Amino acid sequence: MCKSSVLGFVLLFALIFKLEKPSWKLFAIIAVMTVGVVMMVAGETAFSLFGFSLLMTASFSSGLRWSLTQILLRRNPATSNPFASLFFLTPIMFLVLLVIAIPVEGFSGLMVGLDELSEARGLVMGVLILLFPGFLAFLMTSSEFALLKRTSVVTLSVCGIFKEVITIATAGAVYHDPLTTLNISGLLVTIVAIVAYNTIRIKKMKRKAIKEAQEGAEEHAPMLVADAGLEGSDRRESAGRLSTSDMIRNSLSTSRNRAMSIGLEGASRGLLARVPEDARHA
Repeated sequence: MCKSSVLGFVLLFALIFKLEKPSWKLFAIIAVMTVGVVMMVAGETAFSLFGFSLLMTASFSSGLRWSLTQILLRRNPATSNPFASLFFLTPIMFLVLLVIAIPVEGFSGLMVGLDELSEARGLVMGVLILLFPGFLAFLMTSSEFALLKRTSVVTLSVCGIFKEVITIATAGAVYHDPLTTLNISGLLVTIVAIVAYNTIRIKKMKRKAIKEAQEGAEEHAPMLVADAGLEGSDRRESAGRLSTSDMIRNSLSTSRNRAMSIGLEGASRGLLARVPEDARHA
């Protein structure tokens, strides 16, 4: 239940670092989604203050981590590529985990686990079993970074919530885990909130694409003969109303005219070069 607070922290840090624009629709959808996640996992009665503190700290750190990762991917040229970011981040992550694992688990527990795995599966298969989850984690992290670079940290968190929905639904359908009416209602509420978020995100992307297309038309589309008498904003408004086919047709026409002009100019220069100097002055 506490894990549902990740969405709130993600949205908080996205607003602090100006990765998302404030919107009442976004706030409402995230709030409904959080309520849905709480309903999905309702029924946990055991409570531990220490465990609760650890979970809230992890949620806070997760929101901060993904926001800082998006800043690295978008604002730093050295880490603009997902694999370049992993190249710089994975050594630090390995060292931090190693420093924590040594006092908690110790080398003796690690060696005992490796010996048991080697005896049960063989040395080669044991090594492959250890490497395969790491390979999958590498692919997953690369995909998350690529998604983070192209969308936003909130979108990534919504994808994580959708993963939780699939996990809980699969557990109920395949392993017959008990799901109460409240849990099923939470699943439905979360799915509706995810659909609503995707809807407003798609509409926002369409508006941005239309705006960029209109700005490109204003800068690069040639002036039509019918617009020759227009000035300033009237000409830009007319260019913005051009359809895609008109812009392509006009651009091709302009390219042909420029090519013909360059060809005629080159031909005239060649003819002048062949005419004697006296004849040109005559």
